[in-house]
Amino acid sequence: MHPRIVAISGPLKGSPFPLGPFELVIGRDRSCDIRLDDPLVSRKHCGISHEGNRPFLLDMQSATGTFVNGFYFPAKMLLNGDRIRVGRSIFVYLDQDDAEVGSAMLMRTPAEEEWDRKVNAGQSGQRAAAYEAAMSTVLDAFLEFNGRINASRDADEIQSRVFELIFRVMPVEGVAILLRDLDTAGILSTTYRSILSQSDEPFPIDEIVTGKALSDGGPIYSDKVVCFPLSTPSAKVGLLYAVMAAEGLEWFTAGHVRLLEAVAGSAAVALERARYVAWLEGENRRLNEAINVEHGMIGRSDKMQKIYQLVGRAGPSDLTVLITGESGTGKELVAKALHRNSPRAQNAMYVVNCAAFTDTLLGSELFGHEKGAFTGADKLRKGLFEFADGGTVFLDEIGECSFTLQADLLRLIQQREFKRLGGNQLLRANLRIIAATNVDLEKAMKEGRFRQDLYFRLNVIPIHMPKLAERREDIPLLVAEFIKKYGHIRSGAYPPVQGVTPEVRQIFASYDWPGNVRELENVIEAAIALGTSTYIGREELPLSVSLKAPEPAELGQWVTQLNACKKTIIERALQKTSLNRAEAARLLDLNPKYFSALCKELHLK
Repeated sequence: MHPRIVAISGPLKGSPFPLGPFELVIGRDRSCDIRLDDPLVSRKHCGISHEGNRPFLLDMQSATGTFVNGFYFPAKMLLNGDRIRVGRSIFVYLDQDDAEVGSAMLMRTPAEEEWDRKVNAGQSGQRAAAYEAAMSTVLDAFLEFNGRINASRDADEIQSRVFELIFRVMPVEGVAILLRDLDTAGILSTTYRSILSQSDEPFPIDEIVTGKALSDGGPIYSDKVVCFPLSTPSAKVGLLYAVMAAEGLEWFTAGHVRLLEAVAGSAAVALERARYVAWLEGENRRLNEAINVEHGMIGRSDKMQKIYQLVGRAGPSDLTVLITGESGTGKELVAKALHRNSPRAQNAMYVVNCAAFTDTLLGSELFGHEKGAFTGADKLRKGLFEFADGGTVFLDEIGECSFTLQADLLRLIQQREFKRLGGNQLLRANLRIIAATNVDLEKAMKEGRFRQDLYFRLNVIPIHMPKLAERREDIPLLVAEFIKKYGHIRSGAYPPVQGVTPEVRQIFASYDWPGNVRELENVIEAAIALGTSTYIGREELPLSVSLKAPEPAELGQWVTQLNACKKTIIERALQKTSLNRAEAARLLDLNPKYFSALCKELHLK
């Protein structure tokens, strides 16, 4: 990169002037580095020096002013493409190599040609009359600005573009963007930019002006200060604050105010959109973190992703959860995941199948009993609710509980207290209840088999487990997991199982799976234990599953596609080995006799 200015009009047209570490002075005096013989140019008109790594243009109190991009500037940090007018001469500042500079950049614009025409006609264009550039200059700059901020989703970049445009077209000393906190309605952050620096060094801001603009929701402006609200139809994003130098002949004109209003409107929409995108990304990260909870379940389908999200949100709470779904869908896995992701995870989780006990035995199992409470109760026995202190109790098949036992469970959940069977002592229970059922409890309530008040106490956080047939895309993942889980039960005399045949994969995808995941697991376990081949085939499936194979038309279509793939692979192998079948068989790691038979079957000569 070679920073320089190039004259594109005036007596030095076509001449480049490199910028170095020393100040470069432009003027009419013989001592100037760039001498312009022009009555509109002062003896020492302006100079270009370096502030850090950026060139800095300073007007030396010239009689007619120094203009950048059609606007008068007492001082300005130069950006690539800035057009500097000194009298009748125009210079373009470039910090790119020649190959990157377009030809249009080195030609006068229609606005510059019109300016020159007026100057040659005797309209000298004094500084006080030239605060505002021609409309085409402003329009070009504003359209470029709009295109850039509309393509950005980053708030910092949008603010930088706002600063760049304002400093490009107005003789301001400083600009600040104040962003509001949408929750508290106060100022969340303030970003500053000064004509003398590209850093964010703060400068004084009139708090009376900003406070009035925030409260009134309208613009506040004077000769030296302009403050515009950054507002969209749905939100007040913040404020745009611009200030002229306190000392000097520069002030805000009506044109400046109109332009700042347009800039504020476009910037508000872009900043609000960037803020919404940032919120969405944050929400997406939060949901992904929730999905990444430790759950032990298999599946990537949308339905399972929602289950993981629910587990991530419900796990850390202490609320009661009711898990519904058909048998074999994995309700117990959800209960274990909820416990594992809860503050009670360091304590035990107790699982009780309510359908496996009679009413009396279930009551004794849960609540315990006193000696002599019923026939055979020869000693005091503590129940699970006492042992589970500080932990979790999972009540599976809660819909099978008797009406009497339901009343005792309701009291436990409501008051966190219970009595042993046959006892009078109230015991406290510090535990979490998770229940599950494959029974339609709403139907059971209507039929008088389940208490309505207990249902609403259990159903604080409902989680419904989908049937396997509703998430078929998870079947390959489940099959792979079960093969890995049960691979060790295959007799050593037979090869280990590596997968299922394409035909079985097709059967699995079309079967209804009334037993859900548990049925699939049992099918895989049995096929591994009883099978003899590397891949589980149709003949190793139960008749109830294998008879649900695809229709012949579907299977025929699949076989045709498979044979086409085989043929393509064999043809490539033969091409690589110059049609040597023995070499091709070795390349594909196949028995030469089987390879020849395969070629014959596929009509490969």
